[in-house]
Amino acid sequence: MSKLNKVIVRALGVVIILVLVLAVVLYFISTPQTGNVSIGPGQIELTYFHIFTLTSAQVTGPLTISGGSGNDINFWVTNPQGTTILNDGRVSQGTSFEFTAQSSGAYTLHFDNSFSTVSTKTVSYTLHISLPTLFGIPLWVVLIYIAVILILIIVVGALAVALSHKKRTSRTNQTPPTTSTTNSFS
Repeated sequence: MSKLNKVIVRALGVVIILVLVLAVVLYFISTPQTGNVSIGPGQIELTYFHIFTLTSAQVTGPLTISGGSGNDINFWVTNPQGTTILNDGRVSQGTSFEFTAQSSGAYTLHFDNSFSTVSTKTVSYTLHISLPTLFGIPLWVVLIYIAVILILIIVVGALAVALSHKKRTSRTNQTPPTTSTTNSFS
């Protein structure tokens, strides 16, 4: 195998590894995240979660609130710059939320029980992060397909080079037929 072919195979190997790592990261980012938060009277609890996105990601989920007479809290979300991007105000017992994360970074869920002087509230939540798709297929799946295709290209290319090398080797190892020349001068 020539030096150029070895460099190409190594470069493709690195690309495959990077594509697979990115696919795994994207898969785990898109896995729902759940949590429970206990908010004491007069307190605000902050919960951070990170989003890695190339474009934007849709974030949805349910909240369930329990505790106190109204089972209620104030709820809002801020982006990595600290700007409020969702403000549901006072929510009771449970609600669903939805917002679009426009950039990568740490987003913050704000659970505010500052209006209560006696009751502790418990909030259970689930975050569903929908990452970009390509033709309706999640991006991490597309990246797996790309990695598989690159692996197949490397395997087929390596087989072609090996067969070509074998043919060349077998041709050069063959002994040329001997020719006899007779000189007949009569």
